[in-house]
Amino acid sequence: MNSFEFEALKAELARNILNSKNPEVIERVRRSYEEALECTSEPPCRYTLEEVKNRLRATEADAIAGRGLSEEEADRLIDAMI
Repeated sequence: MNSFEFEALKAELARNILNSKNPEVIERVRRSYEEALECTSEPPCRYTLEEVKNRLRATEADAIAGRGLSEEEADRLIDAMI
C-alpha cells in the first residue's frame, strides 16, 4: 500500500466512524483500535491469562446480547479492506 492509498484508507475510516449512529459500534471500534495499538510493538500479540479471560468475557457478552457479524458481513468487510 502506498502513502496515498494509506491516507485514503484513513480518511474513509474516519468518515465511517463519524457517520455511525450506533454507540455500540463506536465502542467496539474503540476497543479494537486500542487492542491493535497494543499489538503493534511486539508481534505476535501475547496476552496474559487474565487478559485472555477478559477478552473472552467481552466476546461472550457481545454474543449473548446478539452483537456481532454474520459470516457474510465479515466476508464483505474483509473484501472491502483488501
